[in-house]
Amino acid sequence: MSYFRYIDNGDGPTKLFVGGVHGNEGVTSLKFIQRIQEEDLSPGQFYFYNFDKTPYISTIKKEYYQSEIGQKILNLIEYFEPDFYTELHCYNLKNYEKLTSMERYKKTGVPPLIKLGNHVLVSSVSPLIRMTYFSTETVCKTLEFPCFEKLTPELEEEFGFNRKLAIETYEKLLKLILRSPSRIYFENEMLKYYAPQVELAVEYAKKVFGEDFPPY
Repeated sequence: MSYFRYIDNGDGPTKLFVGGVHGNEGVTSLKFIQRIQEEDLSPGQFYFYNFDKTPYISTIKKEYYQSEIGQKILNLIEYFEPDFYTELHCYNLKNYEKLTSMERYKKTGVPPLIKLGNHVLVSSVSPLIRMTYFSTETVCKTLEFPCFEKLTPELEEEFGFNRKLAIETYEKLLKLILRSPSRIYFENEMLKYYAPQVELAVEYAKKVFGEDFPPY
């Protein structure tokens, strides 16, 4: 699962993509990273990292960024100073309702993940790093896909999960991030295709970061 790829695509934004953030998520994220083609990319510098299995510690806990993997990711962020930072996560489909419920905000102070459609979820990155390791101009996104190795026919039937549609939904947003030449372009495209999700993201950003902080 350990994987690194660098693409020099000329002058443009620096984009850092990280998979295998915790637990065994790298099995799922690597499948998406390896499908990325150079024709999907804007001009710019692209760095793709996918990590091996590590102990699972939530990224909304300070302990995560004190761990070996957390320190590695912070070092990458500080070194590359990306204009776009994207974490590719996966989750257990059994936790779909828990992750998207406002109970998450009440219990942790972190807003729920936003439903993109077809069981794909999206959010900003952990509040623990959003304001301290990035500027307000950095585009920060977390993309969540049901973990491939945890999907069973029974679970897919219970949740009405359509694998093909889920992959298309996930890759549509991932490719938007890949091809966006600037934050302004990304913002405009998000409003065009994901207006309800943007509205929620703005609401959640106000709760956590204040009135003037961007939703991504």
